[in-house]
Amino acid sequence: MTVVGVFGGTFDPVHKGHVQMALSALSHLELDRVHLIPCHQPPHRGKPSLTSRERLHLLSLAVEGHEGLVVDDRELKRSGLSWTVDTLKDLRRELGEEVSLVLLMGADAYSSLTQWHQWQELPKLAHIGVFLRPGYALPGEGVLADWMSSSSTGEASVTNVHGSALGCVLALNQPQIELSATDIRQQLALGFIPKGLEPNVRDYIVSKQLYGFRDK
Repeated sequence: MTVVGVFGGTFDPVHKGHVQMALSALSHLELDRVHLIPCHQPPHRGKPSLTSRERLHLLSLAVEGHEGLVVDDRELKRSGLSWTVDTLKDLRRELGEEVSLVLLMGADAYSSLTQWHQWQELPKLAHIGVFLRPGYALPGEGVLADWMSSSSTGEASVTNVHGSALGCVLALNQPQIELSATDIRQQLALGFIPKGLEPNVRDYIVSKQLYGFRDK
């Protein structure tokens, strides 16, 4: 069974934490590839600092040399808000019902999942892989806790995503780089060069003076 990871986000800017999460899922869950999908217009936050084209270019730079990471611009081609459920439906139509899809997200995103558009439909379209993060507690009760109660880690997670096309919620105990795109933007605006960027992403941002960067 082909197994495809789906990792969406604003990527404003993409940083080493994003790349590490994608690579970690690729290896741990033995995925064939991970689609990194920048959103056009995020439903739950303000307008991104960079244009869609600029964020897409930075993402393309960030995945260079990382086999199995694929930049997917389908949400940038759609008008209006970028709903994850629409993206998963689109991938299902494109890849078919036999492909296993794994929607990747952090624990903070999972905890607020009931605020997402048509959130109940997500496990009907894909598995959900949740990266556990220090400081973010998973729901202890309610439907999200019930979904997570059947979670498993280690080899069982691999078995789940390779044995069925959708429906499992998996806790991923993988080490993460704690980085914040907000902090990175603030550092750049102050003229500092953050350490959390891929070298080619950093060089491009500096050369184009994005995010208000000015050499001190």
